[in-house]
Amino acid sequence: MDPEAERKQISLTVFSNEPIARMAEQRLQLEGIPCLVRSLRGGPGLWGTAYNLPHDLLVYREDETRARKVLQVVPPEERYPYQKGEEPLSLIPQWMVLTIIFAIMALTAFAVAAA
Repeated sequence: MDPEAERKQISLTVFSNEPIARMAEQRLQLEGIPCLVRSLRGGPGLWGTAYNLPHDLLVYREDETRARKVLQVVPPEERYPYQKGEEPLSLIPQWMVLTIIFAIMALTAFAVAAA
């Protein structure tokens, strides 16, 4: 692998807000892993606060494995095992949901008619 490709930054994970991202950044820096946090929606000069905006944590490709171990972050391909374009399996089949909705509507109509 050429040295320039190893120095490429990649997204390790996205945090829901800045404080959590900053804590992860500090943890990696304590381990000697250089990293960068950036706001995904807005940034300096944004009206209001960037506190509750998602933030991306970037690390160098060569440090990815070590950073994942330190933060205990699961790679996306392990988190979402289905193939691109493939839908995840539903926990409840669609026919079962429709049957339950129909049963609730029938019981409600029966209760209204009996009253």
